[in-house]
Amino acid sequence: MKSRYSLPLGKPFGIKVAVHWTFSLLIAWIVIISLARGLALPQVIMHILFVLALFVCVVLHELGHSLAAIKLGGEVSSISLLPIGGMAHLSRMPEKPRDEFLVSAAGPLVNVVIAIVLWIYLVTLQRVDIENMEFHAITRQNFALMLMAANLFIVVFNLIPAFPMDGGRLFRSALSMKLSRLRSTRIAKDIGQIFAVFFIIAGLFLNPFLVVIGFFILLGAKGEYEMIKYQEILRNTTVHDIVKTEYAELDENSSLGEAAEKLVHISDNGFVIKSDGEFTGILTKNDLINGLSIHGKDTTIKEVLQGEPEKVKTDTPLFDVYQDMQRNRKYLMPVFDGDQFKGVLDLENLHEFFLIRKATQ
Repeated sequence: MKSRYSLPLGKPFGIKVAVHWTFSLLIAWIVIISLARGLALPQVIMHILFVLALFVCVVLHELGHSLAAIKLGGEVSSISLLPIGGMAHLSRMPEKPRDEFLVSAAGPLVNVVIAIVLWIYLVTLQRVDIENMEFHAITRQNFALMLMAANLFIVVFNLIPAFPMDGGRLFRSALSMKLSRLRSTRIAKDIGQIFAVFFIIAGLFLNPFLVVIGFFILLGAKGEYEMIKYQEILRNTTVHDIVKTEYAELDENSSLGEAAEKLVHISDNGFVIKSDGEFTGILTKNDLINGLSIHGKDTTIKEVLQGEPEKVKTDTPLFDVYQDMQRNRKYLMPVFDGDQFKGVLDLENLHEFFLIRKATQ
């Protein structure tokens, strides 16, 4: 999720945690439903506190995934809180079936631990009388019991084998012990999409959040399957295999107006900028258009270049670069072998390279 749509909550264990603005819609929905049921203000507040407590459990769930992934060599950029739950953004997921199994199981295991702690509290300190307890609303008396039940529900729901949910990932990792990762993902995706359709249909009659979850599963499963296809096809290839040595270039003293005139005649995503024949930077199409709108056509390219550009080494695995470019919308990047400029990596060319490799395998 983009930061402008989210409110940062902190960085536990160095992992950014943020809540998406749509989470406020969930709070509003809880308030509306509670008032429609005729609940008094103190009861409405208890319902809101319950949702907040539940989402603390969700954060702990996602931290369980994240810390397990980091321990096993993965990389986690952030955790986002959405109305339908939490989402850990892993920039690199452990690929070994055993490691993926452990990472996928870590989240539900956290909720099991939370439920056990709440159960111990209930039987030793609060000493609840379930037979005489009311459950028509969240109260101080049933708060801990309902939170324990909610954590157990999270465990059961997440273990449904609907990829890319935790259960689907556990299923995929089990399949990967015998089958290829790509085939395992395809099977898990197909089964997950069956569950997704069921969720959508059930949500139309029971709860609209099931519809949202269903579409999340449909899109998430398809997106991850496509990513795995890229990974498999680009395996054992590096940036050196696709570096583009023929590119559009301009001198840094050229004006933005001159660059704009040439823009319509090139197929690249921008220009390589040089000074006395030496590489000085990259001017993408977006940089050029933004520069024209802010500074005008008479401004030189040198004035709008944004510092030292991010560089890619020729021996970098191609799939790693693809993920970074796709995720951060980098359409053109300079490629270096040591200190020597070798060419550019163009995202469109990378897609074409993928299609060619796919067609010839």
